[in-house]
Amino acid sequence: MDQSYSAWADWLSKFHTWPESIQALWLIAVPATLLGMTWLTMRGLIEIVRVVRSGPETTDREGAAVTAIFPSSPLRHGRPRT
Repeated sequence: MDQSYSAWADWLSKFHTWPESIQALWLIAVPATLLGMTWLTMRGLIEIVRVVRSGPETTDREGAAVTAIFPSSPLRHGRPRT
């Protein structure tokens, strides 16, 4: 009986042959990456909900993208500080 190729099984068999330091890095890096992606997604969704709830009449469109990324930006109030 032929067994089909499994990328997961292949990676796992190679994982066990790696040095313990590399294994530890993988065990830390993967959950840290998932947590970071989850945090970024939730932050983006919170900002979208905040903009949608505030309505178009109260939203300051000028410099909104800059202040969303850089909250302490000099363009926060639509004019550069001198």
